[in-house]
Amino acid sequence: MRKKHVLLNLLIVTACFIVLLVSGLNIFLSTIGRQILQEKLTIILKRKAEIGYVSCFTLRGVTIRNLVIWNVTNEHPLYHFKELKIKPSIKALIFEKKLKFRSELSPTKNFNATIDAVGTYDFKSSDLSIEFRLKNVPYIKDLGNTLYGTARLYKKLNLSQGESPTDLLDITITSPRVLLVAKSRIINNQGKTEIRGNIIAPFIKTDKYQLHNINSEIALIGDKLYIYHLLADFHKGVLRMDSYMDLDNPMPPFAINANVSNMDVYDFSTKSSIVKKDVSGTCNANIKLKGIIGATNSIYGKSWVEITNANLWETSLFKGVSRVLFIPKLDNVVFTYTSGSFQIKNSRFYTDNFKLVSNEMILDIKGSLGFDNTIDTAVKIRLKKELILESAWLSKISSILLESAGWFMGTVKITGNMEDPVFTVNPVGVGNIFDKVKKTIDKVKDILR
Repeated sequence: MRKKHVLLNLLIVTACFIVLLVSGLNIFLSTIGRQILQEKLTIILKRKAEIGYVSCFTLRGVTIRNLVIWNVTNEHPLYHFKELKIKPSIKALIFEKKLKFRSELSPTKNFNATIDAVGTYDFKSSDLSIEFRLKNVPYIKDLGNTLYGTARLYKKLNLSQGESPTDLLDITITSPRVLLVAKSRIINNQGKTEIRGNIIAPFIKTDKYQLHNINSEIALIGDKLYIYHLLADFHKGVLRMDSYMDLDNPMPPFAINANVSNMDVYDFSTKSSIVKKDVSGTCNANIKLKGIIGATNSIYGKSWVEITNANLWETSLFKGVSRVLFIPKLDNVVFTYTSGSFQIKNSRFYTDNFKLVSNEMILDIKGSLGFDNTIDTAVKIRLKKELILESAWLSKISSILLESAGWFMGTVKITGNMEDPVFTVNPVGVGNIFDKVKKTIDKVKDILR
């Protein structure tokens, strides 16, 4: 009986000791430990970090609540994470003098990605190595729901004479759709933190585009990200691009200047979900865009495109033109050349000089197409005489519709939307015969009824 009392007392004392130890650890973490952790994070992130509360649970590890990271100019908080869980290895901490940990960062309203990581921090060398998994990353969801990668932040060794201590940052991202390596250095330029380096990506593949052999310079100056002199293989052609994004905002402003040369249209059409029909040709284009990510009505841009040696697809628009003109062969026309410029504003594409050319006809397109597929366009048409003679009623009045070179001239107004367009024909004669043409067309229609 006495042994049972001794064992019970020993268990009670042990439990009290554990409670006191955990309580003391929590007091330490919430005061001195919290301050030390804030300072370490500020050094690692190169920006001010604040921690609201730190607590320790023996089985769940350390929980950091209300972690706030400020922008580099300390004007306002940039990210606010409600909870970060870290489970350190006590064995490694005591015997190896290294912090080995597992962590989980939950998403918040201005950071939608979830991050799971395992890592090691060497206190002696200030070497931080992390293996991470990202889920639901904003702005790059086309690369997949989950990205895997590694990151290492460490000091540069073997400094040359007079060279200042330099922090190096290496990042690798791997998934079935992307393989990317970024090597950079962190420097202090007149009191401002800069990360400068290079990106090498053997491939980036999404449903909309495919890039290979990517090489680019990258700079993160403050909270502004620059990707410049990017060069990549793009569907058997070449993509050159410079871009900018201001990360000091939950909805970042951006700017892009891109050039595409000698892109294979057939390769693009068979590997991209944007084009769903086999087409061919060689594409050269330029596009300049600026706006705010996530706000389509803010996007403004200018672009130019030219496709040569083309075999362009049939669309409901061209088939609609053939029906409204009663020319059965018109929906089988193959366009061999196209060119034009666009302006993007107010969530619409605008053009006043887009051209499609085939052996039988030339289309000059002027008007707009909305992001919502609404269309308001006038298509000026020039048709060869042979096509007019195929029409059930245009052939009746061909003598007053033809130019001296044997081409018909007219305009088809297209309104409505791309799924259900509405066509209105306005033939254009020579001189002042428009009224005569219209009356003649009405008369022919009555005869055919």
